[in-house]
Amino acid sequence: MSLAYAPGAAFEAAAGPRSVHGFVESEGMTRRLHLLVDGAHCAACIGTIESRLRADPCVTGARLNLALRRLSVEWQGDARHADVLAGAVEALGYRVAPFDPTHLARLDADTGREWLRALAIAAFASSNVMMLSLAVWAGQAQDMAPGTQALFQWLAALVTVPAVAVAGRPFFRSALRALRAGHGNIDVPIALSLLLTVLISLIELARQGRDVYFDSATALLFVLLLGRTLDFHVRARSRGAVERLLMLKAEGAAVCGDDGTVEVLPASAIRPGMVVLVRAGERLPVDGTVLEGDTDLDVGIVTGESQPRPVAPGALVLAGSVALTAPLRIRASAAVADSHLADIVRLVERAERTRGPAVALADRVARIWTPVIHGVALATLAVWWLFTDAGVPAALLHAVSVLIIACPCAIGLAVPAVQVVATGALLKRGILLRAGDALERLARIDQVAFDKTGTLTSGAPGVTSWPDDAEAIRLAAGLATASRHPVARALHAGHPLARPLAGVEEIPGEGLRAPCAGGEIRLGRAAFCGVVPMDAAPGETAGGEVWLTRPLHAPARFLIEDTPRPEAARVVAAFAAAGVPATLLSGDRPGAVARLAGAVGIGDWQADLRPGDKLARLEALRAQGRRVLMAGDGLNDAPALAGAFVSASFAHGAPASQSAADLVLPADDLAALPVAWRVARRARRLIVQNLILAALYNMALIPVAVLGLVTPLGAAIAMAASSLTVTLNALRAGAPAGERS
Repeated sequence: MSLAYAPGAAFEAAAGPRSVHGFVESEGMTRRLHLLVDGAHCAACIGTIESRLRADPCVTGARLNLALRRLSVEWQGDARHADVLAGAVEALGYRVAPFDPTHLARLDADTGREWLRALAIAAFASSNVMMLSLAVWAGQAQDMAPGTQALFQWLAALVTVPAVAVAGRPFFRSALRALRAGHGNIDVPIALSLLLTVLISLIELARQGRDVYFDSATALLFVLLLGRTLDFHVRARSRGAVERLLMLKAEGAAVCGDDGTVEVLPASAIRPGMVVLVRAGERLPVDGTVLEGDTDLDVGIVTGESQPRPVAPGALVLAGSVALTAPLRIRASAAVADSHLADIVRLVERAERTRGPAVALADRVARIWTPVIHGVALATLAVWWLFTDAGVPAALLHAVSVLIIACPCAIGLAVPAVQVVATGALLKRGILLRAGDALERLARIDQVAFDKTGTLTSGAPGVTSWPDDAEAIRLAAGLATASRHPVARALHAGHPLARPLAGVEEIPGEGLRAPCAGGEIRLGRAAFCGVVPMDAAPGETAGGEVWLTRPLHAPARFLIEDTPRPEAARVVAAFAAAGVPATLLSGDRPGAVARLAGAVGIGDWQADLRPGDKLARLEALRAQGRRVLMAGDGLNDAPALAGAFVSASFAHGAPASQSAADLVLPADDLAALPVAWRVARRARRLIVQNLILAALYNMALIPVAVLGLVTPLGAAIAMAASSLTVTLNALRAGAPAGERS
């Protein structure tokens, strides 16, 4: 297979490999490829490309992101099948290259310059042809000699023909590629309308007729180019946050050798254990631990924190952060592909490959709409030609007006534009979407359920009462090293030198156990350890309790206190004020859960719940018709998160809970949850508005075009206005002012 690339610098730079199978990602027998597609700019392009790829029996999924121009394909089988898939896209008339955000930036620059050059030519031609046409119109009113009128019209033709040929090339190239591949796109009717308008005008001029439309042709070209240029820049602005995230991946890294030398290697070559030098102002290529240096890190795009974070030797740092004030030497803890940043990018890519109901509906309407409106245009031509005395030129112009005014741009943009803007706004806030329909589901919730520890509380509990048994404390700390649970971390912090025990097993929602002489050691809930819970004694903090049991020894009790997050009550109140009641589902003791529920303003709570109990509670609510948002961060919350209508976890949460969640919130930032909810509700309102605007536009103006009451120029103005209205309306989907605090 031979790849064809765009003539611009971006695709020239990408044209090194003659095949793309070297860029395939593999996960078992599943293969994944991301391609940068040039020439796709409408819903018809999406439908054509995705349908062609899905016709391949090996393909399990294909999704074209029009905002990023990225085509993601998944299939089962040989990685070399990627070349066949790329060739299939090229056969449709599109140019492809392996996806690289830097190539996307250069391609955007090239495309933007081309649109501006074409717009400038069209503006020059339109203004001059309009002046010549005004002279002809004035002459017709004042008995100008026919020869003089013809001279002005020929001068207008001399300006119009080369201007349309040069400035209209973006439309003509796109339409020609589509027709050669045997399908249509949005530029086919545009190119046809330009050519027919000029051709009709030349024929009328040659036969000395009065129906000459050179002024309409150049004005039509100018309006179309103005709309396309503005649409291009609006889309580029709307995808900024997503694009910046994808460009955070470092291309190279300065690796320090054992002999003190520094060698620059590709970031992909970094392996755990390597020492990497990061200079001030540079981005960290991998996750790691600081060995030398004290600096402030800009971690906003990685964790959502607005303030720089000071770091010193021993601190854990994440790929994508920027060293602001001083250089660092870090020891890599993971390869680039396994870094926190890579996980974020994978979450974004997964969400992009999933389409919600609104997106799927808009895509289906756009695909059906194109052949229907072509039929309407053909019928308009036939009726005006065969049943009126308007003549062929007028009939053609009416059909062209129908094709232009009914272009499905607004329908195709109605949903994706809103989702791109909303997703970008959430990314700026540090909120990641793991599912393409997460926003749609989040906007529809009518109840919210919270876990307790680490969600409504600070997640950093402390031990307020230790047993009078040093060996029990040592064993508890040794067991706790095997868990990421906040209580386990608190126990280990009380005895940080304790050695991990062998054979430790964590039972989600219950505790930890390990074999020992004569039985096993258990650490966790009272029931798990086989003891009867005790009420807090006078003067004791009443947060919760953890027990340690072992053969031939009395149970040891640890009292735990975990304070509510400062923003917890405010978050609960925000949902309650909007008519969304809150529920607290916790595995802790009733007393501790009741006190926390009272402190944050939750009236409905349940305690002593195991993971299965939480899931059963959510299923019961679903059976009642409730749409519940579940928020949690622990390993024991994973089943409930997976079973909720929509779910949210934290960047600091257990990997299992993040994998089960639809949204991942910034670490220790519960206030991000109502922000995401408000953005989702606003996005849903804007999607509905856009679909209504697109429907009203077509219902109102298509009959006007069929009746011959609008010219191609008027149709072009209406079409561009509808697309820009939808796109500009979508820009309102970002987080409202004041919600980023």
